Amino acid sequence: MAFVVQCSRSSIKERQRISTIVTSVRLRGGSCETRRCLRVRRAQGVRELRSCKVAASANLGNETTSLSADAEARDSIRLAIPSKGEIHQAAVELLNSCGLEVDLRNPRQYVGSIKHFPEVELWLQRPADIVRKVKDGTLDIGVAGYDLVAEYNGTSTDVVIVHDSLGFGICRLGLGVPILWTDIHNIEDFRRFTESRSQPLRIVTKFPNQSEIFLAAHAIRNYRLLYQDGALEAATQLGTADCIIDLISSGVTLRENNLKEIPGGTILQSEMQLIGNRSRLAADQTRYPFAERLRDFVRELIERMDAHFTAQQHYNVIANIRGESAGDVARRLGEFTDLRGLDGPTISTVIPPRGVAHGMYAIGLVVKKTQIYSAMKQLRRVGGSGVCVLPVTFVFEGTTDRWKRLCEELQIPFENDEWKTMPRPFSSDKL
Repeated sequence: MAFVVQCSRSSIKERQRISTIVTSVRLRGGSCETRRCLRVRRAQGVRELRSCKVAASANLGNETTSLSADAEARDSIRLAIPSKGEIHQAAVELLNSCGLEVDLRNPRQYVGSIKHFPEVELWLQRPADIVRKVKDGTLDIGVAGYDLVAEYNGTSTDVVIVHDSLGFGICRLGLGVPILWTDIHNIEDFRRFTESRSQPLRIVTKFPNQSEIFLAAHAIRNYRLLYQDGALEAATQLGTADCIIDLISSGVTLRENNLKEIPGGTILQSEMQLIGNRSRLAADQTRYPFAERLRDFVRELIERMDAHFTAQQHYNVIANIRGESAGDVARRLGEFTDLRGLDGPTISTVIPPRGVAHGMYAIGLVVKKTQIYSAMKQLRRVGGSGVCVLPVTFVFEGTTDRWKRLCEELQIPFENDEWKTMPRPFSSDKL
């Protein structure tokens, strides 16, 4: 793998950026040759630099790396979350909500801890660096967006998806074109427009790999990709690009900068995910002492997250109902679909005060939040009173499907803790 980078001798900044590219390529085992072209204009040097950076990113993203000696020898568990911004706060709140209390005592340090998990190091990193470092085994697991996983992991299998939906950082990677391009209504119009131009269309992006794949899939060839950090929306107004490929959430920023999305211009949907290093997660525990502890922690992390997400969708309902027997109460509840709970209601006898007639039963239900008012009306119809609605912290299912799928992906044994293999739907006839 060799790269030839050209730049103008008059631009110190260009040479500094090229030096960064050369260093990163050599660190990954590649070779890079630099030539000083005395007659190349500065603008041309910038274009060469950008095209080289795109090429380097495209090739490096598809390499498959083996676990380093340091990663194999390391005994600690390293979990990484984004270091700043809204996604940092959301990641911290998620861990805390799952009962994993985050301790970041020193804001100037990039490593913290999780209470009651002394073997876990919590690292604060840039999202793109999280993907790279999980890929090479420097980190074991990390929180990053699917957009970055697709961009930097490429066709490599080094990164495995541990949890594909963490509920925040939801956006899409898409094409943004100027609003003034009124004749472009969809991606096919965009393709024809690029073919009609005498000069290549300049497209600025932070995602050269995914952009190349998308443009090739739509037979778009007359273009030049430009790599740029920071906000891309101003590039078209500055005249440095004709259109952009960037992350879009609400689309307001695009519109405020006189850009628009077009049908068919979405490259991928993205959300924050939990990713892991395949080699570390699948390591042989007879050779590597860390392997079993790492997998145990990852399984607990998955179960806590799934239990938390399930609980967010439910309420715990407690009420009193008069009836001749527990079976009588169960039959009345069974007539209404919203009063069946997850696996059926819990019915217990209420011990009355001395001198008060018996016949009161307490019921407990876990009800979906979207069905809570319907459940209240149905409870009244069967004689419910003293209804209490409580939040739910966790709902642990009998089978950990997500962990099972991960074990299959890693080709490691799956241990099922569940005592029953088939769910048993609630039936009041058995009471």
